[in-house]
Amino acid sequence: MIGKIYLNFDLEEFDIPCEYGHYLKEEEQIQVSNEGAEALLELLQKKALKVTFFTTASFALKKTELLKTILASGHEIASHGLSHNPIGKDEELPLSKKILEDICSVQILGYRSPRFRAVNYQSLICSGYKYNSSINPTWLPGRYNYLSLPRKIFCEQGLVQIPISTTPLFRIPLCWLTFKNIPLSLFKTFSLWTLQEKGYLNIFFSPMGIYQYPEISYSQSSKSD
Repeated sequence: MIGKIYLNFDLEEFDIPCEYGHYLKEEEQIQVSNEGAEALLELLQKKALKVTFFTTASFALKKTELLKTILASGHEIASHGLSHNPIGKDEELPLSKKILEDICSVQILGYRSPRFRAVNYQSLICSGYKYNSSINPTWLPGRYNYLSLPRKIFCEQGLVQIPISTTPLFRIPLCWLTFKNIPLSLFKTFSLWTLQEKGYLNIFFSPMGIYQYPEISYSQSSKSD
């Protein structure tokens, strides 16, 4: 079977406990993500895989050496906005790009909005981005409803759009949220089904280190992207 898998990770502040009333200092949020990313890099090296890290400028400014290690390992860095708590303004688009480019000394081509919020395509183009992966063409109650948007890669206003992969018919998203809540065998079946239909997969995860939720199970944490 011929197909490609675009594997990518959102490298951001670990802020989900804050959504449930468990305050974490910013340093702790950064550290949890940093631990996960370091472990992930070791695994990617063993498997000889190259991936894309969508990184917030806030995380990058505090973990510049990690970003340089990511680049030195042959992976791509793309923008995930200024922080995982989006300000909702287009001004963040060129600024987050510039911060990452100053740190990494490479051109930043891709963008993914925090929590998949809607983003102005023309603003992305004017900011110098070449592709956008801010579409998760599914319905996530309380977050967004993108059921009307295309499931396949397309181009709009000269900007390449790379939606997150979802299954045919039911549009089940192939990402960390589904991965952790269904049996692995079923996730593999969904992935194969989608790969056979589209010829590629665009799957994203969040590399997190160890954190113990006080009185919260991971099954309750479906609000984060």
